[in-house]
Amino acid sequence: MAGRDEIELVFHDALTSLSARPFCRAVLEGLATAPGRLWLNLEDVKAADVVGLGVLLQAVARAERRGIAVSVLPSPAIYRALLTAGLLEAVPLQGPGAGPAPAGAPASIATPAAPAFIARTDRLLLRPPTWDELEVFERWAREPLLDQMVGSPLLSLCRHIRAYDPEFVARVLYDPTALTLLVTPSAQAAEPVGFIRLYNVNLVEGFAFLETAVATVSGLRAGWGVEASRLALAFAMDALEIRRVEAKVYAYNVLSINALRRNGFRQEGVLRQARTYEGQRWNILVFAILDDEMRAQRARGDFPAMSPWTADARP
Repeated sequence: MAGRDEIELVFHDALTSLSARPFCRAVLEGLATAPGRLWLNLEDVKAADVVGLGVLLQAVARAERRGIAVSVLPSPAIYRALLTAGLLEAVPLQGPGAGPAPAGAPASIATPAAPAFIARTDRLLLRPPTWDELEVFERWAREPLLDQMVGSPLLSLCRHIRAYDPEFVARVLYDPTALTLLVTPSAQAAEPVGFIRLYNVNLVEGFAFLETAVATVSGLRAGWGVEASRLALAFAMDALEIRRVEAKVYAYNVLSINALRRNGFRQEGVLRQARTYEGQRWNILVFAILDDEMRAQRARGDFPAMSPWTADARP
């Protein structure tokens, strides 16, 4: 396929938050040779999440800014992920996988066996769940506090189909429009205190929605949700190039309202009487934070660069 002025990079298994950094490193090394065309061969990639699609989109943009033609050879899994995320027209697809593929069960791939974080502060880590940790979502799904205060669609799904159902596994580990991360204290052998989720991510327009779930009131008062949300915003800016994040909160959830305001969110709207709680109708408040406001919050947290394209990024 490749001529003298062309380079083909071949990738395997999964294109996710855990493999984004080596993917970016390989692309940068390929671009450094100034080829006439860069082929990104993803025909053996069996799953992708929103971070993987994000770095794929960024790779195409980086090549085009250098005047280098780029072509992507997708697997059926990559094609379907791009379709779900609304990115088919944003990526130059070629080859037999560039058209619709028959729907089928997702291919079996290795899931993370050991915890691997993608962002951290001195107090906490954000990391994808391992396979064995998926069952914690079943426990959280039965927590009345989380249902009352967060009303998470992810936990609602878990209550009905269980944590190891293929649909739930895909939703948590390989969602092309969402990223689910456990919030874990950095102390050795610490158990997760909750999760944070960026969902309905639009990589073209650069916006996402944020959901933060801390399992106990004591955990909320300890500030895990505030710190995890601030770190997640910084990661979203770097890794996904997100420039607007929205969050919805029940009007009776004062702790979460205060947490959003502490992180620079501003109230933009009200969904009137959209929630029933303890026999009353309550409003849902809509908050949002923009690029410059996220940068101000980032400065407060003194976070390092977290882009997978940056050589000195942490982790």
